[in-house]
Order: sequence, then structure tokens, then C-alpha cells
Amino acid sequence: MSDNNRLKNFLVNGFQALDPREQAEEPVTDEETFEEDIAEAEETTAPAEEPQPEPAPVAQPAVDAEALKGIETELIRIRYMLEDLSARPAPEAPDMGAYLTTREQAKSLTAAIGALESVSSNKQLLRAMEQVSVMREDFSKLCKGMRARIGEMDAETVLSSFEAYEVDMENILSDGGVYVGRFDFDRLNTLHQRIVGVVPTDEKEKDGTIAERQSDGYKLGEKVLLKERVTVYKYTPAADAGDSPEVETASETPSETDSKQLEDPNGEPAPADGAAKEDKE
Repeated sequence: MSDNNRLKNFLVNGFQALDPREQAEEPVTDEETFEEDIAEAEETTAPAEEPQPEPAPVAQPAVDAEALKGIETELIRIRYMLEDLSARPAPEAPDMGAYLTTREQAKSLTAAIGALESVSSNKQLLRAMEQVSVMREDFSKLCKGMRARIGEMDAETVLSSFEAYEVDMENILSDGGVYVGRFDFDRLNTLHQRIVGVVPTDEKEKDGTIAERQSDGYKLGEKVLLKERVTVYKYTPAADAGDSPEVETASETPSETDSKQLEDPNGEPAPADGAAKEDKE
């Protein structure tokens, strides 16, 4: 409480006992009293605050019952559609063969080609075995017939029969895809040809070329079944010197001179020394 208030209270009420709570209060300084006076003056001089107008209530839009009903109907329809989709069985997985990588496509294509080649080879082999079976039966009948007429048959008839079977065997090999004949190599090719003889030659350009073909070659695709037997030329410089004609010279050797001296004037050869001595004796 300030001093002025206390003075007014003393003048009006007289002496009064102090409140124990006021006795416990700390003494008020002049600065605090001055600040309280200033605050009271401001409160008395400040204009009264005008009451703020209350905000006008926001008008709520009118709810359209028909629109709400339409939205509800649409939601129900969507729910039924979702339930229908979940109840349907899962569709089959699409064929991913069209989306294989290049390497996988090459592998599958190679496997398919290999299977087709295997089937084709099996068919050719089966056909060849059928023909061999038929040929064996024919050959067996031929042998029995030849034995029955062995006294009447000549060598020419027997040879013609075997030549006919040679043609049959060649046809069987051709049907199986085997090439039978000479290979198109004028110079020795060790992958397709085998040397069975050598012909010496003094012509260097003929070295290694084919001199004579002794047999046919057999080839299935890129596989050589039986090599062609050939005779080749071989360049030998020694053959050139040995086959060259001798050159005659005009000079006489000592042996030729002695032989001329031993001849008689009549042209007959002179007798040897031993024979002359025997005549004298």
C-alpha cells in the first residue's frame, strides 16, 4: 500500500492495528510507487475500447437430397464392380516366347533344326537299311541259283551279276545322302585323298598334283567317309640328271686309241699278246 493511501486511511479511520500479512510485506520503494501512479493515470486517461462487432454467421449451402442419392448409388455400383473383379479367376499368363532374348531364340532355333535333322537322318538310315535288306535277299537268291547252275554258268555271267549289285549299292548310298565319286581337287588334299603311289617327275610345277585316281571317294555332308586313293607326281631333281642324253665329244680316250692300234689293216681285231706268243711257239 502506498503512503498516500495510508495517510488517507489514518485520517478517516484513525489508528488501526496492522494486518500481519501487511507486516510481512516488503517495503515499497519510490520507484515502484512512481510506476504504480503512472499506470493508474494511464488507466484513467485511456479511451474506452469500442466493442468489436461479432462476425456474421456463414450461410451453409442447402443440401440437395437428389444429389446425395445419386452419389450413394454411384458408390454402390463401384463397390459391386470391385467385388465382381475380385471374384473373377485370374487370367492366364501370356506367352513369353515372343519376348525371348536373341541368344534364347538362337538356342531354341538350333534345337529345332537339330531335331529336324535327326528325324531326317533317321528316315534316311531307315530307308538305307530297308534297301540293304532287300539287296541281301536278292543276293542270297542269286547265290542259290548260281549253285544250282554252276555247271552251265560262265565267268561273264557271274561278273555281270556282281556288277549289277555294285549299282544297287551305289543307289543305296546316294539315297542316304552319300556322295560317291571323284573329289574336285587336281592337287593333293590330304583331308579328302590318300596317297597310294608316287610318280617321279622332272617338272617342278607338277609336284603334288594328281597323276592317277585309283578309287572313288565317299562323303556325307562335310564328313569324309572314305578317302579317294590317288597317285601323285613328286619332283625329283636327280631324275632330270639321270634321264638327260649323253653328249658325244671328238676327243679320244686312251682305251679307244689302244683298241684302234690292235686292229689289223684288214679291219679285224688283232690277237691278244698271249695268243700271239702261243702261235710263235
